[in-house]
Amino acid sequence: MMVRPLALALLVLIPGDRATRPPQAPAEPPRVASIAPRPALKGVHPPIPTPGDEACVGCHQPIVTHTVLHGPVAAGACSICHSVSSADGRIRVALNGGATVARVTTICLTCHEDIAERLKQKHVHAPVTGGACTTCHDPHGSEFRYQLPAESRMVCLSCHQDVAESVGQKYPHAPAAKSCTVCHDPHGSRHPSQTREGLNELCLTCHHEGPSTVPAPDDAELLFGRTAPADERAMTKAGRRIQLDPSMATGHPSVSHPVLGPSNPAERGKPLTCASCHQPHGAVTQKLFRFGATGVSALCVACHRF
Repeated sequence: MMVRPLALALLVLIPGDRATRPPQAPAEPPRVASIAPRPALKGVHPPIPTPGDEACVGCHQPIVTHTVLHGPVAAGACSICHSVSSADGRIRVALNGGATVARVTTICLTCHEDIAERLKQKHVHAPVTGGACTTCHDPHGSEFRYQLPAESRMVCLSCHQDVAESVGQKYPHAPAAKSCTVCHDPHGSRHPSQTREGLNELCLTCHHEGPSTVPAPDDAELLFGRTAPADERAMTKAGRRIQLDPSMATGHPSVSHPVLGPSNPAERGKPLTCASCHQPHGAVTQKLFRFGATGVSALCVACHRF
């Protein structure tokens, strides 16, 4: 079935759209070092001269030298996570709660109850599903917030290489260039790709000229239900705006053009959303057109065949 060609010019507005931005060469995707897996614990621990948490630091002193320490480490309370046993004259150190080095989630969730609630959602981050919290977090400490092995965006891009390539395009989407967690929950969400809201609700929080489909929080510190830094919240006010009809389903880029629907003409089996026309991470055009389109017409013909 042929889709009627559009009669109106396409005007798409994206945050960070600056008409005065000078041309520049496409940037290379960020170079991200992979996160090394944690080594397995050996079966037998050396003798402990004086039992107690304070004895741990005597040998494991480098653990406490990090800028950001895990709460139990900072408190010198190693026994919150570790237990020492002795059998047949051999000393063994194990993780509490039945956790193992390969599957540590059970012990992590005994304290991090807020994360436990998110893991009940429909869409959960793969490392957490596999019990591997230590894929992203060092259990003792690091130089970065949340004991990450690098700045949070770089941790994400070390696995999500396709997103790294998009963010490395000439025009990265401002939130994606700032932090992946502006739009995504790193643990779990009720929405695909762990977005903090449904895809269009997420986009229209910044890009709708009118009331947001996401209720404004009473607490100005919140963004998508979480405490967010002021610079992240400022991005929601800086985004260029579009107008839609009251249903929030049509009105862009023309009065009758849909922005939400059950079927995407260009990608069968997928719904129609803002991301049907715009690449949410970065693209070769300032308006973040998909399909490698460098202009309006090239984007339109992805659906509107003549």
